[in-house]
Amino acid sequence: MHAVSDTVLFPRPARSALRVGRRARLFAVLTISLAVLLPIRLVTHRLSPRSASWIGVLFFRSLLAGLRIRVRLEGLIADDALVVANHISFTDILALGASRPMAFVAKSEVRGWPLLGMLARLNATIFIERGAPRTIDRQVEALATALAKGPVALFPEGTTGNGAQVLQFRPALFAAAEGRRVQPVAIAYRPRGRDWEPGELAAFAWDGDKAFWPHLLAIADGPPIDCLLTVLPTMTAGPKDRKANATDCREAIVATLSAPRAIRN
Repeated sequence: MHAVSDTVLFPRPARSALRVGRRARLFAVLTISLAVLLPIRLVTHRLSPRSASWIGVLFFRSLLAGLRIRVRLEGLIADDALVVANHISFTDILALGASRPMAFVAKSEVRGWPLLGMLARLNATIFIERGAPRTIDRQVEALATALAKGPVALFPEGTTGNGAQVLQFRPALFAAAEGRRVQPVAIAYRPRGRDWEPGELAAFAWDGDKAFWPHLLAIADGPPIDCLLTVLPTMTAGPKDRKANATDCREAIVATLSAPRAIRN
């Protein structure tokens, strides 16, 4: 993984016309995708309200194209797995969600966000309350129910990081995968055709108190990005070993991100 400088250089200053063009492209993609796909999803959601849909996959792929983020998937995500990944940015959701229909676990605050909350609900998102241990059993039950319908993505760090390190995984929700498979996925980003410059990765990451919409525009203004999703072998989650599962998944992801790998054009 890359060391991160305190100097933030991302995104590189773009000429006004270029910046306007990139933002116009993003908002055109967003507007068209919502106009075409949202009505269809509203109908299909009535038929299957608790399942992710290929409509979501198409939406995620269109947004990635609007942001000029190209995803390469190495490996296959299992049909019934709890997918656990490191968390760098909101783009992690787009990258994973573009691979196949998949539900996500998100903090409860997302439910009330303008537009994003509605889109999350339409994608069968499981909302959890942070810092509410009394509700953990209910959260585990909801996640287990969702896993019976297909893969669910969980970011066990509980927050986004700066891209240079993987925080400790919180083990509580691993209990939902008892008797099922857990599948680690390592997420890595790189500017297309070059390495990160000092501070770029930290600025790309959606950590701290960065507001969503300004950060979305910053990514749109920045360089085209390649994203590599490395799908690792599944692990079987047995009873009462959620801490071991969390540790094993984190170690597998860290080892993958630490290996000298290149995201090729």
